[in-house]
Amino acid sequence: MNETLTAGMHVGRILPEILVVVVAMVAILVDVILPRGRSTGAVRFVSLLGLIVVLGASFMQRDNLGPAFGGMVLVDNFTLFFRVILTFVTFMVIFVSERYIELLKMRIAEYYLMLLFALFGMMLMVMGQDLLIIFLGIETMSVCLYTLVGLSRHKMTSNEGALKYLLLGAFTTGFFIFGIAMLYGSIGLTEIPGTSQHYAPTTRIDSIMVFFMTVNHVPMLTWIGVAFIMIAFLFKAAIVPFHWWSPDAYEGAPTTITAFMSTAPKAAAFAAFLRVFYTGFGTIAVEWTQILWWLAVITMTVGNLMALRQDSVKRMLAFSSITHAGYLLMAFLSFRPGSSDMNGAAAILFYLAVYAIMNIGAFVLAIGVNKDEEKEIGYSFDDFKGLASRKPLPAFLMLIFMLALAGIPPTAGFFGKYYLFRSAVEAGYVGLAVIGVLNSAASVYYYLRVVVNMYMRKEDDERPASLGFNGDLIPVAILCALLILALGIRPGMLLTAAQVSVLSLM
Repeated sequence: MNETLTAGMHVGRILPEILVVVVAMVAILVDVILPRGRSTGAVRFVSLLGLIVVLGASFMQRDNLGPAFGGMVLVDNFTLFFRVILTFVTFMVIFVSERYIELLKMRIAEYYLMLLFALFGMMLMVMGQDLLIIFLGIETMSVCLYTLVGLSRHKMTSNEGALKYLLLGAFTTGFFIFGIAMLYGSIGLTEIPGTSQHYAPTTRIDSIMVFFMTVNHVPMLTWIGVAFIMIAFLFKAAIVPFHWWSPDAYEGAPTTITAFMSTAPKAAAFAAFLRVFYTGFGTIAVEWTQILWWLAVITMTVGNLMALRQDSVKRMLAFSSITHAGYLLMAFLSFRPGSSDMNGAAAILFYLAVYAIMNIGAFVLAIGVNKDEEKEIGYSFDDFKGLASRKPLPAFLMLIFMLALAGIPPTAGFFGKYYLFRSAVEAGYVGLAVIGVLNSAASVYYYLRVVVNMYMRKEDDERPASLGFNGDLIPVAILCALLILALGIRPGMLLTAAQVSVLSLM
């Protein structure tokens, strides 16, 4: 019995996740042991070195795939794809954080520790094969993000954003756990792969179902559970109308954390959404596609309209992230039960990776341009005036990121949107694709507004930027820009990796 249990554990398959926890523990010990003047660089070095080891371990796991812990988690190509993306994003954020958090006078150990544990929670979300494991991952990630948003304790916007995120996140936790309870009461399990067989027309209706209606042979209790779980995922992905926490949380958080929150947790939420609704609830997909159609339209439109009204680049990027979530939601509609066509899911993976790269690059440069980090509302468009004449290289890099976010070739952002819109058209949602294209065209205005300020207007404020472009900001921005251009010239490399990863969901 013990041998069977041990064989089913396969601890080695979750080696990267174990390493993340070990790195976090070592980082906090280094901060405690070393004097404060020396611990700053040491903790950062330990975190970066540890994440490099995690990336190496993730690539080494390519030949050690399969379920672990009795099927509670699954390590497949889908898991490996997101492991790399999430670890890369965390590495980039930590790499540019040292001088920024010194500027804000924040406790460094807590900052790095929360980032590493948030990464661990997101990894659990991606690999979870049981709703309870995904719930644990969501909560681990969320608690860390609540703390990170409120790290700038002397700023009212930071306190406000953290409080809103915490309160609304608590309601979402209730929705998710209540949805799990409804599903368990309906079908008697929480494992994702085993749920789809209970939705067939031959489903046996147990005695408890006497008290509940059935719709298309699916008990109403199951519908309630699926709806609650969907609401939780929509909240984490900042889909309208579950988006109201994101602008305030993004604006109040330290900007490095805003870059992290707008990329990594969003990627993890969509990854878990894909795994749950493709493999678990796929056989009733036709029943919720109409809801997702309207949510995609509303999310794209509302995000764009709100972004157009912003005077802060940071807040503009926050609302535009809502718009991009609407684009991603389109690709969910291309799913067909029993079909081998997974172009929509592959397009989601491709776009999540590209969006993470270009958004991090944009936020990193915004940090260097911002002229007053202590302002409650900073990152004005006016801060970018005359940047091209003062700092040609950062201006050129920002131009690349703005074009990529707008979806203009030859950047990877163009191909990311092209694959999303193509998947919607192939699934028969031509009208939705047209709405997406129109929203993408409208977004060009506020992205080019940054470009116009950099290249066509003169600086009217001689104050230096609060942080400037010294240190690690420019190397990270250059790397992100090169990746965006390389994937724009050769998008097939990343798309092939996305398609191979998606095959694991079939």
